[in-house]
Amino acid sequence: MKNLLLTCLLALAASVTASAQLATFVLDDFENGQVNFSTLLNVNPPATMDFTVVDNPVKAGINTSNKVMKCARFDASPDVNQIWAGFYATLKNPIPTGYHRIEIKYLRTNATSQLRIKCEGAISKEMNPVTSASKTNEWENMVFDIYSNGIKNITVFSIFPDYYQPVDPTAVTYIDDITVVYDPSVIPPPTPTLLTLFDNSADNRFYDTSWINQTAPSTVVAENWDPTATTPGDKFPVVTSPVKAGTNALKLDWKSMTGGDWMGMVASIGWKSFNLTTMTHLRFWINSPVDLAKTALPKVYLEAFSGTPNVTGKLQLGDYLTSDLMANTWTEVIIPLADLWAADPTFTAKDVIKDVFFSQNATDGVEHILYLDEFTFVTLATLFNNSADNRFYDTSWINQTAPSTVVTENWDPTATTPGDKFPVVTSPVKSAPNALKLQWKSVTAGDWMGMVAAIGWTVFDLTTATYLDFWVNTPVTLAKNVLPKIYLESASGTPNHSGKVDMGNYLTSDLAANTWTEVKIPLADIWDADATFTAKDFVHGVFFSQNATDNVEHTLYLDDFTFIKPFITGFTTPKAENKLNPYYINGEVIIPLYTGHVRIFDITGKTIVDGIASNGKIRATIKQGIYIVTTTLGNAKIAVR
Repeated sequence: MKNLLLTCLLALAASVTASAQLATFVLDDFENGQVNFSTLLNVNPPATMDFTVVDNPVKAGINTSNKVMKCARFDASPDVNQIWAGFYATLKNPIPTGYHRIEIKYLRTNATSQLRIKCEGAISKEMNPVTSASKTNEWENMVFDIYSNGIKNITVFSIFPDYYQPVDPTAVTYIDDITVVYDPSVIPPPTPTLLTLFDNSADNRFYDTSWINQTAPSTVVAENWDPTATTPGDKFPVVTSPVKAGTNALKLDWKSMTGGDWMGMVASIGWKSFNLTTMTHLRFWINSPVDLAKTALPKVYLEAFSGTPNVTGKLQLGDYLTSDLMANTWTEVIIPLADLWAADPTFTAKDVIKDVFFSQNATDGVEHILYLDEFTFVTLATLFNNSADNRFYDTSWINQTAPSTVVTENWDPTATTPGDKFPVVTSPVKSAPNALKLQWKSVTAGDWMGMVAAIGWTVFDLTTATYLDFWVNTPVTLAKNVLPKIYLESASGTPNHSGKVDMGNYLTSDLAANTWTEVKIPLADIWDADATFTAKDFVHGVFFSQNATDNVEHTLYLDDFTFIKPFITGFTTPKAENKLNPYYINGEVIIPLYTGHVRIFDITGKTIVDGIASNGKIRATIKQGIYIVTTTLGNAKIAVR
């Protein structure tokens, strides 16, 4: 509760500070008969539209002003009558970061025209209003959510006043009172600990927000967005098998040749901007249909929306694998963002990341295939990834009662006693340079336990965390029912340790020899093992302890212990009295009397729906489970049975 109160107070303080600096203002109301926000409106395509300040044709309703801007199309033949016709203009006074909405009064004289804008600056992005235009010959207030779209430092502003197809070459629309809104009731959401770049494509043939470029003689297989096209296109192909999760995955099929080059980019649906200043790792999964040497894998880097340079330095993808790829096996790649930043220290645009690039590496002249899935940026609360010493791990402790035994190390290399520390090995490792070794024999009437803590005995607040995640490896095939029990210990509390769970319950099969296997334990299961344990905000160690007394010596290598927290999202502070009352029926989420932006995500933090609800409805295909519905009016849960 204290942490929550502190978070709210800090957010409120930040909001008050920002409100002292920013205030809602009218960019232009045209009342002096001129365009005031820019010295030049650049019509695009040229000579296809006329923009003039005129008398208000309908002085009624929400707009009784005298002057407005008229936007009239020319009939410039089908080749020039583009849906995106409009203007772009450099602002006399740029709009700084921190504003929430742009609101524009809009009047259309037909039943089809729609208003769309583009903001260019640190982020360049086109967007539609939260709610589409619905009236004819009547003024409406069009709201553009620049805050949720991550817009920052707008220097160039564009308007597309008739964004509808088929184009009406005689379309006439009017705009007025372009207002930049600072809303002090909007408090920035808590810093997320997981951001999804890619999980599924909307199309099972190609991924729209991707791009592939190739220079002969190197080649990359690409898809065209147009299924009738005869040219190869520049989009990533999509496959429905194999997939790591969800409905589909990406396919990267390349051949790297001397004298050639290639690159392929994956962005998020909607071209979202990612602020990675508090993130720690890029995570994704790869699969090859054949055994593949890690030296043959591409380079990887990030691209930002802006900055000089706007790309990071490049890293060797293979450097983040412990071994070559096994055929038809999904392998997780975890790249510390610190390595990407260090690859080119001149790159500083960490707060406006747009995409992940793969590019040519080893020019072996051989065609290779990788399937790619589940790209996320994460903040990992790391309990253990490496030991400072390659012989023992200092912030560990092992206790044993005969006749059970556990192999230990003494912190003093000259000591003749066995000590009470976990041994450390440099092979095998999940991530370099070392890992822990747990070598035990469980015997009836004996007992043992071994604890792993963070360097410096860091305390972890796990009140919002969802999983304990770590990796194990055994030199021989090992039945999962002989694996130890696991529990957590806190630095205070009564009791100061959780209940125990069987590690083997979180594996789908027995452990294969010489293979790193991920263990992912829901913390809810650990909390449920002893409901009297409440010190979730003061956890400092993971314990392994005796389980099956089979009187056989076993060995496990352990690496990369992290606590995973969910993705926290939100557009505004949730209202204290939340009366959304959403429910799911016939492929739609119903939010009575609501129109606006909606995100729906499951309890693991994965986004299921991101779109606009109209008249209380948004299309969604969701399965049985619990989901969070987030709107501009607050948040609510729905249960689908």
